Amino acid sequence: MAKHALWQERSSGRRTIMWYVVWVRTGQEEKVLALCEKILRDRKEKTKPYEQCFLPKYERSRKLKGQWVRLKEVLFPGYLFFMSDHVDELAGQLKNIPEFAKILGTEQIPIALAPHETEFLQKHMNRDKVLEMSLGFLVGDRLVVTEGPLKDYEGKIVHIDRHKRLATLEIEFFGRIVKMKVGVEVVRK
Repeated sequence: MAKHALWQERSSGRRTIMWYVVWVRTGQEEKVLALCEKILRDRKEKTKPYEQCFLPKYERSRKLKGQWVRLKEVLFPGYLFFMSDHVDELAGQLKNIPEFAKILGTEQIPIALAPHETEFLQKHMNRDKVLEMSLGFLVGDRLVVTEGPLKDYEGKIVHIDRHKRLATLEIEFFGRIVKMKVGVEVVRK
C-alpha cells in the first residue's frame, strides 16, 4: 500500500475519511466543481460517494480602479479535492462527468493526500477552504509574518512580491515540490 494511503483524515467507527485530489483542466475548476456537486447530489441512491468536494482558494489583495480589494483565487490550479471513504465508488461516479480527468494516483489505485499535506491545509485554511491574507514585515530578505494563517509557518518562502502582495511558498504536495502563491501584505520593511 502507498505511504500516502495510510493517512486517516478522520476515523469514526469503521469509516475512514481521506482526502483525494482530482485533476481537471486548468480554468475549469469552478465549472467541474458545480457539475460534480449537481450530478453526484442528484443521484438516486441515498448516499453520495464523498463527504465533501471543494476547491481550495487563497485570498489576495489587488488594485482595481485605484482601490485595493480582496479577491479569492484558486490555490492549486487544475485540482479539485474530495473527502471520501468510498474512493472506488467516487472514481466510478466521476467517470460520468464529461470534464472529469482523473483522480491522482496510479492507474488502478487512487492515492490519498499525505498526512503533512492534509495537516497543512487544515491548519492554514478557514472553514470555507480559503487561505486568508497574512500580514508581516521584512527583516533583510526574511519575511516575519505577524498575523494570519502563515503566522507560525516555518516552510520555505522563495519569493515575495510586495507590489502584488503575494508570496510564493515552496512545499511538498502531490508527491513533488510545488510552488504555491499566497496573499501576504508586507506592512513595513
